Amino acid sequence: MINGIGKSHGKMIMMGEHAVVYGYPAIALPLVSIPVIIRIKESEKKTLSSNYFVGEIVDLPESLSGVKYLIDILDQEMNQQNINYSIFIDSGLPIERGLGSSAAIGAALTRAFFDFFKQPLNDEKLLEHINKSETVTHGKASGLDAQTVISDYPIKYSQGSSFQHFSFESDGFIVIGDSGVKGKTKQTVRDVRELFDKDNVVVGKELADLGACTEDAIAAIKANNLHKLGNVFSKANGILTKLNLSIPKVDQLIEAANNAGALGSKITGGGRGGCIISVAKNLTSARMIQKALLKQGAAQTWIQPLSIYENEGANID
Repeated sequence: MINGIGKSHGKMIMMGEHAVVYGYPAIALPLVSIPVIIRIKESEKKTLSSNYFVGEIVDLPESLSGVKYLIDILDQEMNQQNINYSIFIDSGLPIERGLGSSAAIGAALTRAFFDFFKQPLNDEKLLEHINKSETVTHGKASGLDAQTVISDYPIKYSQGSSFQHFSFESDGFIVIGDSGVKGKTKQTVRDVRELFDKDNVVVGKELADLGACTEDAIAAIKANNLHKLGNVFSKANGILTKLNLSIPKVDQLIEAANNAGALGSKITGGGRGGCIISVAKNLTSARMIQKALLKQGAAQTWIQPLSIYENEGANID
């Protein structure tokens, strides 16, 4: 019996979503505490089992088109003997919430296939396959999600520049709240583009200010100034709201988090659903925010300590 396994994790855009499309920097944090594990076993038919779909791979729905596309590519590349297999996806990430589920599945799936067929895999080839899947799922991919779901450390990125891994020392926490509403990254990116085309002066300034928030967030987090980081979160959320990227449910969660002691909260990812993130000064505060979010109707929540990003990686200026 042939077996293969692949692992990855989620990601969170801390700052710079949408602005990154226009050349401004963004920060992404790997969510190593939310893993994705994919196992492949030889079987009688080609099947897939997950929280989102159970059945034959040929019957995968449109919502998993990126996964199907990647499976087809990997199968054509390596399955010369036409072996049948079953794929089992174990993921703690909800789909279409801005937490990198599609990229994480792409990474774990690629690793699992290469392990199943006993082929060597380097990071360049891994990223190439993830981005193929991401392009089908989200349209033109920046590559940020792909880089983050295979990294253990934060990444700063802007178009035309290399990905910069960095670390920092912080005793704060990020609380993530899932609105339970699927976001539509392709649509929101398209809508922001339409706003920009209609008024590139006003909307261009909003995007520039959002890009500036990335630099302010880096300065705050490297100084372990959680109050400043929270203020930057709130400022960025105001900009994202002006760009018509919020919905009432998200606004309610942000208000609940801030009332429960968050130092600041914001939309993360494409918007109009998905998740929010909040800055908490300590674990006690993080748990109070988590409780308030669940009471307000969050589908699920996670607490990510910022201390896990200490002392490794190349620091940026």
